[in-house]
Amino acid sequence: MKFENEFWAFIPARSGSKGLKNKNIKKLNGHPLLSYSIKIALKTRGIKKVIFSSDSKKYITIAKKYGCKHFHLRSKKISTDNASEYDVFRDYINKQIKLKKKVAKYFVHLRPT
Repeated sequence: MKFENEFWAFIPARSGSKGLKNKNIKKLNGHPLLSYSIKIALKTRGIKKVIFSSDSKKYITIAKKYGCKHFHLRSKKISTDNASEYDVFRDYINKQIKLKKKVAKYFVHLRPT
């Protein structure tokens, strides 16, 4: 496995929020919260790739509208209240390795909220 000497942004956005339903797509100034993380990542010099990770195809569709091109559709198993963000990162990296795709050495972790 080859690790790229690059920075990639990773934006995890689970759809099953209990406290505030659909908090990642709540509007702020007319745009869903997740859009702000995507816009910043795309504008940040040095970030070569922006990956949006979600268990929701609806969230992924919204992320596409804001310019994101790389996605990680995660399973329900790692989208529970008890799943950690580490589990999500590990799942993404393991899938990339299994598919013999490149993986960055460095990740910038951006939360939509």
